[in-house]
Amino acid sequence: SAKGCLSDVAVTVTITGGKVTNVDIDASGETPELGGKAAESLARSLLDAGGTAGVDTVSGATMTSNAVLSAMDACLAQAVQE
Repeated sequence: SAKGCLSDVAVTVTITGGKVTNVDIDASGETPELGGKAAESLARSLLDAGGTAGVDTVSGATMTSNAVLSAMDACLAQAVQE
């Protein structure tokens, strides 16, 4: 997890066979219209990209987006260690 605009944003990543197969983002403490929508969009983008490379922040929800990207990187780093 990482600090968003209003709360911690939690990211859970499922990796199967060395590939990202699911990204779940809990941004329930963020503003639903901004951070909530950004989380939905970012989950799809991160799953498609398999990581944060090439995934842009969502306009109007930069703090939430940065928290999601940071938490995703932490998840992937943890997966590499395991």
